[in-house]
Amino acid sequence: MGAGEHFGAVDYGMLAVTVLASVAIGVYHGIKGNKTAIDFSMGSRSMTPFPVSLSLLATFLSANAILGYSGEVYAHGSVLAWSILGTALAIVFAGEVVLPVLHPLKLVSPNQYLEVRFGSAWLRRLSMTMSVVSITMFMGLALYAPTLALAAVTPLTSTTFIWIMGVVVTIYSSFGGLKAVVWADAFQMVLMTAGVLLVTVMSCVEVGGVQKVWQVAYQGGRTEGLDMSADPRVRHTVWNVILMTLVYWGSHYSVAQATYQRVSSVATLSQAKRVLYYNVVGMTLFMLLVFFMGLGVYAVYADCDPFARGFIFSKDQISVYFVNDKLKNLSGVPGVFVAALLSAALSSLSSGIHTMATLLWGDVFSLTACFRDCSDFVAATANKVLTVLLGATIIGLAFMASELGGLIQAGYTVVGVMAGPILGVYLLGLVVPFCNKRGAFAGLLSSYILCVWIAVGGFLTNTTKPEMLPFSTAGCPANSTVITFISLADASKTAINMPGSAFSILYSISYTFYPFIGLATCLIVGILVSIITSYQDPRTVPSELVLFCVRRFTKKESDVDNGVSCIRIESLKNNINYSKEDGMATTRNNKKLVIISDRL
Repeated sequence: MGAGEHFGAVDYGMLAVTVLASVAIGVYHGIKGNKTAIDFSMGSRSMTPFPVSLSLLATFLSANAILGYSGEVYAHGSVLAWSILGTALAIVFAGEVVLPVLHPLKLVSPNQYLEVRFGSAWLRRLSMTMSVVSITMFMGLALYAPTLALAAVTPLTSTTFIWIMGVVVTIYSSFGGLKAVVWADAFQMVLMTAGVLLVTVMSCVEVGGVQKVWQVAYQGGRTEGLDMSADPRVRHTVWNVILMTLVYWGSHYSVAQATYQRVSSVATLSQAKRVLYYNVVGMTLFMLLVFFMGLGVYAVYADCDPFARGFIFSKDQISVYFVNDKLKNLSGVPGVFVAALLSAALSSLSSGIHTMATLLWGDVFSLTACFRDCSDFVAATANKVLTVLLGATIIGLAFMASELGGLIQAGYTVVGVMAGPILGVYLLGLVVPFCNKRGAFAGLLSSYILCVWIAVGGFLTNTTKPEMLPFSTAGCPANSTVITFISLADASKTAINMPGSAFSILYSISYTFYPFIGLATCLIVGILVSIITSYQDPRTVPSELVLFCVRRFTKKESDVDNGVSCIRIESLKNNINYSKEDGMATTRNNKKLVIISDRL
């Protein structure tokens, strides 16, 4: 599917603008500010909501999402569109339930909340380690996977794109910090929208209008989205899609480091809520656009499908094939699409690198003897160096991903099951005031092990590919090469009805249930272990660390504005003794401590 001869000067210009603008934003903010670690990691907590919200949106909409969701609609229909409802509910949950507790604490990492709430450094480290592993594995695939699509549209190789994206994102992330990442993401979000909108419009023009696209997609079964089955082994239904996205995005929008950095970069709680609620609108509109792009591209090839003819070998390639097949002679159009994919990849990569740098600084390096009492300049410089090292690591992982193939896909599955356990341990702290550190640790670890076990078992044992809707080659030219497409519908249904062992039944559960299984397991185990191991007296828990509805059971006298809720974290940095009984921290001279949590 090479298109080197059709990628002209205008297309290269779009590619150059995307790269140079991203670098320029980083250099500008590097020169302008970032004098302290808080400037670098939190944008001085003085940014405005709209660009921050665009950055958050771009962070979660990777190139894999654009290609994957459109390919999903093309091959399987529109059931996954119910994810829009689940995502909206998850964002509302994050904004109204979790954010009012975490935002006023003014922490650097949400993992610090776990140590404050449960008094366990090991719990904080476990959560941090899981997050770093998750982000690292995602980043390797996020850098490598879109380069295959980019190489298919341009004369540049996958290796060249790995170097371009890896170096560019490392430069502007390390120079400009969070402000550069936010403004670059906002710019890239505009390009992403333009690229997806262009492909959607051109597919509609090719078919004959929006109404014609819907008619053709309806006839091909692609608009069917009301599978109400209660069988947990069915891949996508209305119920499991909503449940999956509610838990998955509930975790990401509530307690993920990338989200917490952005909502903490604005000054007030009301502004932080606006960051999230702008995402409800943005995510809804963008995903609707991507889903309709999938319908449009399907309608273009409804009578002569490239997958059935063997021209593409993955459903995720359909949008790239359309651009390369139908739009290659339109000057600038391939360039806009490449800029969109490149922007989607850069936004996810920059956020991931910056997130890992902040996690490692806030949860590891800032607590070591070397950096505990360092100056603001040293702290800011250390963050920049850490970002450069992480960028180099991600480039290396991308090249490894090109060699590991299926193992990377298995690793990506393992990463996806982390959302449920992570959200569960935070809910134990927020909702269950009697949960102690043993219960929280046991709940987090056991739920993650269970989910990884199920996910890996399912990946290794379920070799049958997901059921695809039929494709047609009836309208192909008589002398064209056609590879007969065999629908997997019958084989899939037969496999569901086959009896098997308890393990095989467990492994056959749809991946959409993994986040919920992790969440439920973490909560149940955490509560049971807390009861068995002398549960924590709720009256010793500062009220600002739990939800408003349970604060009447907890300690009333603590005041977050005076820093009491951040005492355990600061005591680690300043070697200060903490007393659970009086809720105060004292130095060795028994003088009261004034807490400034941002120094982390």
